[in-house]
Amino acid sequence: MGTSSGKSEDSKPMHFVNTSAFFIDKYEVSNADYQKFMTATNHPKPTFWDDERFNKPELPVVGVSWYDAMAYAKWKGRRLPTEAEWEKAARGNDGRLYPWGKKWSKGFFLFFVNIYGVDDKYTQTAPVDYYQSGASPFGVFNMAGNVWEWCFDWYEPDYYRNSPEIDPMGPEKSNMKVLRGGSWVNKLDRVQVVHRARNSPHAKNSIYGFRTVLPIR
Repeated sequence: MGTSSGKSEDSKPMHFVNTSAFFIDKYEVSNADYQKFMTATNHPKPTFWDDERFNKPELPVVGVSWYDAMAYAKWKGRRLPTEAEWEKAARGNDGRLYPWGKKWSKGFFLFFVNIYGVDDKYTQTAPVDYYQSGASPFGVFNMAGNVWEWCFDWYEPDYYRNSPEIDPMGPEKSNMKVLRGGSWVNKLDRVQVVHRARNSPHAKNSIYGFRTVLPIR
């Protein structure tokens, strides 16, 4: 997990982590998925819900806070992934920096990741089941690009220097939560699976979405 090179100091050092078994959503939570949750619970609609650029059923739900994402996950009998679970699902076991492998192993036409620009066919979010060729070693879609994904953990920049080796759940409470994976506004180097972003758990943004996990314990 993490890396010992590059400019992102909060992703250092590379270290070994063991996670207990878990299931993770193959796709980011879509607007269609989130609609079922709102209908069942009367949960308030997300920011951008009425924005035609982002509200098609097959697109990832955006404009949700960490608390919204956790409410949905609880309704499903699940939770948000820890950083360690998220990176395991995105990266596999061989230390790759992109879900599909090396930076350009899929070629120069970016039909395998949704990032900044139009070369990938989408100027904003893409359908959650698009970019099959960019799936992770475990067959999980869009773990690079499309939307940043909320994780369970609180954020501390130096957490990796003393985090537990087995099932790390993040540091004690701070003022920001972790997001992983990059989004449609980022360039390719920024969507490496080791990159960590953070924001207030109340933040709602057109580049923030999520997926859930089901631990097997």
